[in-house]
Amino acid sequence: MPADFLANDFEAIARSMRPVTSPTPAVLHFWYMLSVLTSVHESVEAAVQEAYAFVASDTRIPVLITATDGTVLMDNEELADAVNRYREGIPV
Repeated sequence: MPADFLANDFEAIARSMRPVTSPTPAVLHFWYMLSVLTSVHESVEAAVQEAYAFVASDTRIPVLITATDGTVLMDNEELADAVNRYREGIPV
């Protein structure tokens, strides 16, 4: 029997039962001046936060979010919706 169960360490038991998921790295594509640039983030939520910062400061135009392999995770419309939800405090 594992020591966590013997010690009645419920927090450790709950941690061990949770599935291990790592956030999917996301790449934010945005217009700056006349070229499209990218920035890599640890998750889609972090990319949406940066996109919101660009929109709020009116310095860059977020275009889309992709996975590191190029798979589109959010196109322009979905990204705009996610930025609006983030602005309102609703989870992305």
